[in-house]
Amino acid sequence: MRKNVTIALLLATFLAAIEGTIVATATPVMASELNGAKLVSWIFAAFLLFMAVSTPIYGKMADLYGRKRVLLFGIGVFTVASLACGLAQSMETLIIFRGLQGIGAGAVLPIAMTIIGDLYTYEERGKIQGILSAVWGISGVAGPLLGGFLVESLSWRYIFLLNVPFALVSFIMIVVFYKETVKETSRKIDYRGALLFAVGMSALLYGLLSGSEAEQFLRPTVIGSFLISAVLLFLFYRAEKKASDPLLPPAVIKHPVIAVINLAVFFSAWVLVSMSAYIPIFAQGVLGKSPTEAGFMLMPLSLFWTITAIIGGRTIGTASPRYRTMTGIGLLVTGMMILVFLSRETSDVFLYLAVSLIGIGFGLSQPVFIVVLQTSVGRSLRGSATAVNSFLSTTGQTLGVAIFGTIFNLSIIQAFHDSDILSGYSIDPFFQASTANQYGDAVHTAAELALADGLRLVFIGGVLCALVAFALTFRLPKVRPDDKPN
Repeated sequence: MRKNVTIALLLATFLAAIEGTIVATATPVMASELNGAKLVSWIFAAFLLFMAVSTPIYGKMADLYGRKRVLLFGIGVFTVASLACGLAQSMETLIIFRGLQGIGAGAVLPIAMTIIGDLYTYEERGKIQGILSAVWGISGVAGPLLGGFLVESLSWRYIFLLNVPFALVSFIMIVVFYKETVKETSRKIDYRGALLFAVGMSALLYGLLSGSEAEQFLRPTVIGSFLISAVLLFLFYRAEKKASDPLLPPAVIKHPVIAVINLAVFFSAWVLVSMSAYIPIFAQGVLGKSPTEAGFMLMPLSLFWTITAIIGGRTIGTASPRYRTMTGIGLLVTGMMILVFLSRETSDVFLYLAVSLIGIGFGLSQPVFIVVLQTSVGRSLRGSATAVNSFLSTTGQTLGVAIFGTIFNLSIIQAFHDSDILSGYSIDPFFQASTANQYGDAVHTAAELALADGLRLVFIGGVLCALVAFALTFRLPKVRPDDKPN
């Protein structure tokens, strides 16, 4: 029975996880076909924004009302939204349905990890979290390749439509095999706090993403979003202090080990998005690769993440949390520094090396983070603790998309404006080698250099975030924590 539940959870996790990498290699084609190059960052951001906002609310609901019903709701929403994305006729509607997908994924990812934390002991948890990380890795390997294949041979729409039958299988398996006893409780979710948090965080992330899209943070709508966010999040803070059962329990927020893990995961997420979202652009726009070739360049990330997580998960009971994560995050720093020095003339070998090192780094560090976190609290707080961790990971990716997107956009817009060769051209065609090749060599070369300079700034930002995460790992314990009573 436990095995069947685990398979269903792994399948659901795979579907939610693959959305990041399978979309990455298809975004240039979506942008061209739907005439929405300036909205391309929202394909990532809408999914991440709504997943981030909904995650802590789902975590609290899972602690109060049981894991099963909340997880099934999330899978159901994700399935419907995937179908709608595949049928979208404009960039605007695609972005709306991507947001709905994020609302579904906000329940799937953290609650799947929470159920695994409930079903397994510390040592077993390490093995399963290793397998769970492997699922992330396999989704990363399959995503770029499958995305590139579907774009070139069928249509980008199948990227979303293929989710539907597999999500239904996962839904049915959880209904049939996962038996959960939910204790009656008089505790109620803090709906006022949840509403303030959801709207306040949505306003904050919308302001950041909207400002990055327009390269202008002083627009009235952006400033208004920040002001609304500040007011609502302040009211949320006041409401949490008075709530008998707050949405974000103090025992989770103030726990020293959990706080360090959450911050390290937050900054690691910036590293992940700085490479996974922008290496396909580098490969296609600078190196002249096809979507499938760009997918191959991301493949070592997932491949080595998978291998390292599986091997590491089997030794997690004897490994030092501090030294394992220090080694992993140190490799992130090294890999990102290699990316900084890439150019049009650099051999592809160096790009593959950088991506491989980053994959090993994530495989070493991320399973340890989640296992130590889940062991540091009892069952009654495990859902909230896991959800807060997922929230910060997703928020890190969302902020990374917004801030790095702004840096990248401002850089290439300025480069096109200042260039005598490029000043009369639109940026959009140069994101794909197939459309960029129709221009003369001089124009094409100048555009490649402009893209490379903008992407280098993004990779430098990734290095800085990796260094912060590395410094935080010094605060983790040298020995494994003891399991807390439920």
